[in-house]
Amino acid sequence: MRYLLLATWAVFLLDVVLVLQLAYNLLILRDPEAQAAARGLLVLLGPLLAGVGVLLIVSAWLRSRGGLWIALSLGAIPLFFAINTVIEGFWRGAPAVP
Repeated sequence: MRYLLLATWAVFLLDVVLVLQLAYNLLILRDPEAQAAARGLLVLLGPLLAGVGVLLIVSAWLRSRGGLWIALSLGAIPLFFAINTVIEGFWRGAPAVP
């Protein structure tokens, strides 16, 4: 149970880093299309992250193994999207962002 809790918190914190990076990119981007895409991702990931956080806190408090597995599964979804984007960038030979 302890390792499941640590893994779930690690995934949740990685999601927080991902959302913070999206918010930072939204602030510095000048292209309106890129801003719209970043804003859309924030609108999608923000409530998901809040829900996963609430589920994680309640599951940890109640020591619910099933709740932790659900939080881990839902929290991994944005990370899969981020990994997919990185791999697509390598595959297509996208230029590095300075």
